Amino acid sequence: MKTLAPIQWMNLAKSLIIFFIISSIVWIAANYVMFREFFIGWPVLLGNALVTGVGGWWWYRREYHAVFSWDQQGFRLRRSGGDNSPKKWRDFSRVSLFHEGYGRFVVRLYQDDGARVDIPASDLKLDPSDFRFEVMELIESKSPAEGSRSLGKES
Repeated sequence: MKTLAPIQWMNLAKSLIIFFIISSIVWIAANYVMFREFFIGWPVLLGNALVTGVGGWWWYRREYHAVFSWDQQGFRLRRSGGDNSPKKWRDFSRVSLFHEGYGRFVVRLYQDDGARVDIPASDLKLDPSDFRFEVMELIESKSPAEGSRSLGKES
């Protein structure tokens, strides 16, 4: 089984920036409430950097980090906020390449009942077009006993 779990640098930077802003606002508010002035110095900056690093990394791992594993039978996409259960290629009938904007692509898999699953190809550092064709081959490799219907292909 192949597994991919690269660090998504833009999402990590987003998490770090969020935590830097939050920790700065909390420090300024607490400092003003306790001392009625704004104290900013190197110890404060270093403490803020430490809180930012720990909190930003935790938030990135919790919300953004994707781990994708796949083989000939199926795949598993572990990402927070979604269904992390293993899926079988045979459950899907169509594949498309979807552009989310800002240069981000997902390979979208469709089931016959209309449900869909998005695999974040750009976040996983996969070539979106090549990966879509690989997924199409995996979906088309169903055994003849599983159905001889023609598979719809979207580009």
